[in-house]
Amino acid sequence: MRACPYCAEQIPDETVICPYCKSDVRVPPGSAEPSPEAPRTTTIPPDPSGQPEIGEGALRFSHSGSRYLLGFGTNYFGIWDRQAPGGPLARFPKTDEGWRQAWLGFVQLEPRPAEVGLPSGPRPMVSPVLPAPRVHAPGRVESEQVSPAWWLLPILFGTIGGIVAWALTRGRDRRTARNMLVTGVALSAFFLIVYLALGAE
Repeated sequence: MRACPYCAEQIPDETVICPYCKSDVRVPPGSAEPSPEAPRTTTIPPDPSGQPEIGEGALRFSHSGSRYLLGFGTNYFGIWDRQAPGGPLARFPKTDEGWRQAWLGFVQLEPRPAEVGLPSGPRPMVSPVLPAPRVHAPGRVESEQVSPAWWLLPILFGTIGGIVAWALTRGRDRRTARNMLVTGVALSAFFLIVYLALGAE
């Protein structure tokens, strides 16, 4: 047995076409890479019977799992199922964000993927080892740092300053914006009460 150079699956030594990714294992990856001007062609031979093949539409696979494959076609990244002949289960645009979505979707299906050697030449636009996305609890809003100078508005101008500070900072940190608004209203109410108390004497 030996590992397929395209999808890393164990195959018999005498194998010519990998039964998993349908690549010609006699040709080492990168040995027949087309020039940049020439269109890239698939490594999956057509099926004479007309039946859909596993990994249909894939030019290369970058990662392999126990059941699913991650790779790319002419203008998309995709996830293929070895047990479902035909095209990819999911397609993603061939952009940095598309690769990120494809990678995250793939590792949800295959928590321990194995990297498959790619030929020298065009590779996915970004590294597949991406940082985990930020996940927030339901209803939680990610906040940015708000400058303490914004607190001068509600302190100096009361309710009006609080409204202005709230309107300008609520997109960064809703809690701080709300607190500045409450502070402005509270200070205005306090000074109004003091003023009325002194005027009544």
